[in-house]
This record gives sequence, structure tokens and C-alpha cells, in this order.
Amino acid sequence: MKFVLFGMIVTLFTLIGSIRGDSGNYPTNYYGHKYSCTILGENKYCRDICKLHGVYYGYCYNSRCWCENLPDKDVTIFDAVENYCKKNNPNFKAN
Repeated sequence: MKFVLFGMIVTLFTLIGSIRGDSGNYPTNYYGHKYSCTILGENKYCRDICKLHGVYYGYCYNSRCWCENLPDKDVTIFDAVENYCKKNNPNFKAN
């Protein structure tokens, strides 16, 4: 019975996160680290970082750049560049 209750609670919290609309990610650089920022809120640096990763809106949250609507497949800079090339050049083949 406790296991069923625990499963229901986990499912409920998962649904709450989806309903709330948490959509975005912290992008990572060449070394796999999140981009640090010092000016909290909207700023040009984080917007530029987010544009490198293929999305157009981002801001500094918790001293790291946060990109709205950044899918998991574009979190690393390498994946973002590869996906951009695949999208814009159907003949692109990554090594």
C-alpha cells in the first residue's frame, strides 16, 4: 500500500512540473560547464549564449544562464551546432 501511495505522489509531482510549464535548460560550454553570469535577470550575454544554442530568449538565473525552451538535445554546444547544421543542410554528416 505504501508503494502505491509513493507512486501516486511521484506521479502527481511530475504532472505539476509539466503543468507549471518548466521549459528550458542551462546550456553547457565546450568543457561541459554551465555558463556563469553576474548580472541577474535579462542581459545581452545570456541572450547571446542562448542564441548560440538555437533559442532566442534567455536570462541570468542563479548566477547561470538559463535558456527558455532549450530542448535537451541542444544543451551542449556541440549538439546545438550539429543539430543546426543538420537542420540547414540535409547532406550534413557528423563524424
